Amino acid sequence: MCTPLIGGVITGIGSLVSARNQAAAARSQAQFHERQAAMERQRGAFEGARATDKARRLHGQQIANYGASGVQLTGSPGNIIEDSAAEATLDIGAIRYGAETRASNELFRAQQSRANARSIMAAAPFGFIAPMIEGAAKV
Repeated sequence: MCTPLIGGVITGIGSLVSARNQAAAARSQAQFHERQAAMERQRGAFEGARATDKARRLHGQQIANYGASGVQLTGSPGNIIEDSAAEATLDIGAIRYGAETRASNELFRAQQSRANARSIMAAAPFGFIAPMIEGAAKV
């Protein structure tokens, strides 16, 4: 006679435990995305620094090459050097922007995972109570 009610309680407890595990997994996923965001920012900073160093070396090499050949740095040679520097600045900005965009996307995914965890936990009481009500109705 009480078997349906006991079965409902056991099913409800199983549902509650499952919801807690799912929520914990979603929170872990959020932490993963936050770590990924930090790594993307670090990667952007590193790649930006490398591009800056490369641009400085190119700039110095251009000046040295023009100087070694006796060419004045006015007019076309100067414009070439300026264009190279401007292009390098754009490349560096693109590297940093791309990294920040990827980091922002990861943080958004983290927010989604946290919201998912909250939704799972908000629904957990209903998953716990519904089988008990069903079991009680059968008694």
